[in-house]
Formats: sequence, C-alpha cells, structure tokens
Amino acid sequence: MSNEPVRVWMAMDPEQGRMLLVVNRVPVGTLSSVGGQIALNIDPEYAGLRDDLTKYCGSVFANMPDTLRAALYEAPGFMTNTAGRDAMEALAADRKRRVHLGCGPDVRPGWLNIDYQPGAALGYNTATSFLNYDLRQGLPGLEDGSVDMFFSSHFFEHLRHEEAMNLMQQCRRALRDDGMARFQMPDFKGTFRAYVDDDQAFFDTAVSTHKILDHMPAYAHNYADLVSRSVYEFYTHKYIWDPDNLSKALGAAGFSDVKLDAYAADLDHPSSLRRDYSYYLVARP
Repeated sequence: MSNEPVRVWMAMDPEQGRMLLVVNRVPVGTLSSVGGQIALNIDPEYAGLRDDLTKYCGSVFANMPDTLRAALYEAPGFMTNTAGRDAMEALAADRKRRVHLGCGPDVRPGWLNIDYQPGAALGYNTATSFLNYDLRQGLPGLEDGSVDMFFSSHFFEHLRHEEAMNLMQQCRRALRDDGMARFQMPDFKGTFRAYVDDDQAFFDTAVSTHKILDHMPAYAHNYADLVSRSVYEFYTHKYIWDPDNLSKALGAAGFSDVKLDAYAADLDHPSSLRRDYSYYLVARP
C-alpha cells in the first residue's frame, strides 16, 4: 500500500443498506457510526491495513463528520422504504385508520405508527403496529378518504418545506371527509419571545427542570445557547413552523378548517417538556 498512491472512496450500497470503504477500487470494509463517531470496520482479510487506514481516513474525513453521519443515516433508505411500501400495501385497511406520523419511541397501541429507524427491523411489526418507513418519501398504501385521524408530535419541523408540504397534501388526500389531522408542534415563537424579553423564569425552567443544556459545557448555559438548542435540535430541525405559517400551509394543502386547540391528554405527547413547549393545531377537510 505504501508503494502506490492511495485513493479512498465511500460507496453507498443501497440494496444492503451500508456504506462501503473502497481503497484503490477494492472494497475493504464498511463505515458505521458508534456513539456519534465514525468507525471503520475493516474486513478480516485486510486487517493488516487497519492502522494505516485508520490514520489516513482520520485525516481524510476530518472535515466531514456531519456528511458521513448523514450518509450513514441515508444508506438503508432504499432497502427500508422498499420493504415499508410492500408492508403497507399488504396491511389490512382497519390497521390504517389512525396514523401516527414520525412516532419516534412513542409507539401507540391501536395506531399505525410510522417512522424511519435505520438499523431496525424492516417492514411492519404486528406486535407493536410500527412501520419502518421514511415519511420524506410520502405516504404509501393509503387509499383516498380512508383515514380517520392523523397525529404527529414535534415531527414536521424535521422535514424540509417541500417534504412537509407533500406530506400534508397526502394526508389531506387520505383523510375522510369527517376526519381530523392533529399537530403538536414546538412553540418557537414562545422561545423567541422569552429570549427577547430575557424571561428568567422561562430560562430557569428549561435549564433546571428540563435539563435542556445538560449536554453543553458549563460556559455554554446561556440564553442564546438555549435558543440554539431549541431551534436547531442537534441540527435535525429543518424548518420553523408557527401557528400562522402552518395554518396557511395546511390550507394550501387542501384543509379548509384549521384551528388552534388546547392540550388533549388522550392524544398529545404527555411529557412535561412537550407540554411546556408546544402549540396544537387541528385541521379538518
């Protein structure tokens, strides 16, 4: 290896859902994310190159940790969505009448819970009613006017604007005429207002009660740090929705009746963190 130029590539293998490490056109291992750090997994037959590759790739990849983490997140997408679409098509209609969008760990009995979880089992889990699927690709397998209710909590802000609009339009198409879509959304306006007003009580609750800045060093427990953490959410938030622009977007997506609502214990995420930093919109056809 030391006697020839070294050229390193990353190659996505979507059918296997992995990122390959390729050296001089030869696949020698894979990349993975361990504790937020990029790890090299060298195939046994190339174990002798481990030290050289680790040092070399550490330098090559030094300026692209976010790019690599994003690539590792996206790599299983084709495989996951192919299985997810097939599972949705096969799922009985009565399992698709209440749909929980971007559920995360809040998997609810009696709902079709959908989220993208790279590395999790593919398709639909009948025991938990969870479907592994990337909603940035829209809603597969839902007939027009077949859904009684859509619900999401702190999810749409993780989508780019065009992805969110596409999903809203598809929700409207799939919703029954007497159905409802409910959105529990982060109250960014409240956070910005508290920042401008230097609201100490708001800051103290966020930092002391909800521990929002516990991951930050001691010098970074300031109001601007709180706003950055709330708005950017570890760089996974893509768009700011407030009641005004979300209502108008839902109208553009085909909903005719959009109203603010109060917290609903039987539907909304119950954590005190969500309750303290959310607003609620109900949209009907």
